[in-house]
Amino acid sequence: MSYPTLVVSRRFAASPERLFDAWFDPKAVGAWLFATPGGVSKHVEIDARVGGGFAIHEQRGEILATHFGEYREIARPRRIVFTFGSSQDGPFSVVTVDIKPDGAGSVLTLTHRLLPEWASVDVSVRAGWEGVLEGLARATGEEGDGHMLVMHRTFDAPRILVWKAWTEANHLLRWMCPAEFKVLFAENDLRIGGKWRSGMRSPEGEDFIHCGEYLEIEKPSRLVFTHTWESNRLEPRANTKITVVLNEIGGKTQMIFIHAGLATEESACSHQHGWTGAFENLAQLASELVQKTH
Repeated sequence: MSYPTLVVSRRFAASPERLFDAWFDPKAVGAWLFATPGGVSKHVEIDARVGGGFAIHEQRGEILATHFGEYREIARPRRIVFTFGSSQDGPFSVVTVDIKPDGAGSVLTLTHRLLPEWASVDVSVRAGWEGVLEGLARATGEEGDGHMLVMHRTFDAPRILVWKAWTEANHLLRWMCPAEFKVLFAENDLRIGGKWRSGMRSPEGEDFIHCGEYLEIEKPSRLVFTHTWESNRLEPRANTKITVVLNEIGGKTQMIFIHAGLATEESACSHQHGWTGAFENLAQLASELVQKTH
């Protein structure tokens, strides 16, 4: 059986020894390893020896996310190999962390041999590990490149209809705002380098305008664009980046949504709340589009 492999690499300012040791510090690990915006670390247990393992639990709203694994190799400060799964009973995949010195800092390369059933969500898994490494950078003293928000949503509609909802201005006008907000306008030029722009009004009457540029367009499966607050800016950074991946399974659409480069965890939580409401609007629109095609 062939296993898809995912590789994520990043340079760190920290030394290999400091980077290596951060993986085995129970007091710090809960703040960055498998941590998500708004999540609360509930339990971290680490038995740092070959044959030992880890258990890391995080409360995410009403859900307790669990992570388990066993250490197969521990060679300070250059290599860690461990199994990884969400249940004590498996199934488990294998993760290898290689650390090499690079000047005063280090280069870390993480290789994840995915389970075959994870192949369709490899974009989400990659985003998850990139977020983990951002957290590791902050834990070892770097400012990092911001926080990452990863969301999943399934729509009861074919992928092409969800794609249209993301890429046609008349559809964006129907859904691209948080719950109880109202979209004021939506316009876009769907091409690489093309711009999009939309405005919305809060229940209190405050107007917000966001905009950006299209970076990647792969109809009907992948859309990447920048996101900036033009007025009443909620995000201190000039640009963040949004990736939307759409997979069709059994006539339904599984969406992976990644919002990267958010300045703070508070900002990531705020955006998560806003996008959650927007995706409720999108689900309603998708249902209406399905009805129109019948």
